[in-house]
Order: sequence, then C-alpha cells, then structure tokens
Amino acid sequence: FAAALVLLVGAWPQIQDGLSRLGSSIPRIDLGAARALSMINARYTGLDRHDRPFAITADVARQTGAKDDLVSLEAPKADLALENGAWVAVTAETGLYHTQPKQIDLYGDVNLYHDKGMTFRTESAKVDLEAGTAEGHEPVQGHGPSGEVESEGFRILDKGAVVIFTGRARMLLESAAEENR
Repeated sequence: FAAALVLLVGAWPQIQDGLSRLGSSIPRIDLGAARALSMINARYTGLDRHDRPFAITADVARQTGAKDDLVSLEAPKADLALENGAWVAVTAETGLYHTQPKQIDLYGDVNLYHDKGMTFRTESAKVDLEAGTAEGHEPVQGHGPSGEVESEGFRILDKGAVVIFTGRARMLLESAAEENR
C-alpha cells in the first residue's frame, strides 16, 4: 500500500495534466442555446397544394420558444413558382415563418420581384404560401415595364393573378406608343 501511495504521488503531475486536457476537450453546453434551436444558411423547400415548388431560405433560422411551429428568420428570401410558369422572389430583413399554416410575416425593407420585370417595395407583408395570397398595410412603391405605382397597401389574390392596391393610390402608366419612340 505504501509503495502504491509513493507511485501515485510521483505520477500525480502527469495524471493531473491528462485530466485537465480531457476537461478542456469536452465542450461546455450552454443550456439556453440548447433550448433555442438555430440553423445557419437555413433552406426549406416544398410543394404547395397544386404541386408548385417553393423555397424559403434565411441567413439564420431560430425556433422560437416553446412553439415548434414558429421560426424566426434573419434575411429571409422566398422563391415561388406561379401557375403560369412565372416565378416571384420576396426578400426582407426579418421574418416569422409559421409552419402550420404555411405563412410568412415579413418585416423591414420587403421587396417583391416578378420575373416579368416588376418590383414592389414596402415595410411589411404577410404571405400565405398555401393560398397563394399576400397582403400589406404599409405604403407600397412599385415599378415595372408598364409604369409606376404608389399606394397605402396591397393585396395579392389568385396566386398573383389579381393585385389590388389599397388606400390612396397613384399610378403612372406608360403607353405602348411612348415605349416605341
């Protein structure tokens, strides 16, 4: 027993170094971060009820609190295919994605791009991916090949086939004759 005790005292510095290296190689887990799931360069793809593809991407996606169906998004972007084969892209600074129902609330510098050359900008919008609708209640500015528009809000219905500018609206249309000059 005495010999084992002497060997233990002599070997103690090496044992202590090994234990300290083992302790430093085991990562510490922040329980707060473990409860809040997050993903960098998140991508969610799917099909709507008419089998048209859509994709939602974000720089960072975080599952918020105890609600499993709510995801906060940083720099979200949604790409949607329309029935006529056209596509629409929507970007914003932040957003909330509701997985059931498939809806996105967008906030801050919301931009909508249509592949026919139309661009619209507002500060917030709600997009229903399943129904193919969107709406916003803040001022909107837009332009495209046919002219420019400003309004106090908007609604998009029938998967983009109908666009309604709400509130006070001003539209400047360019005629085909002016475009050919």
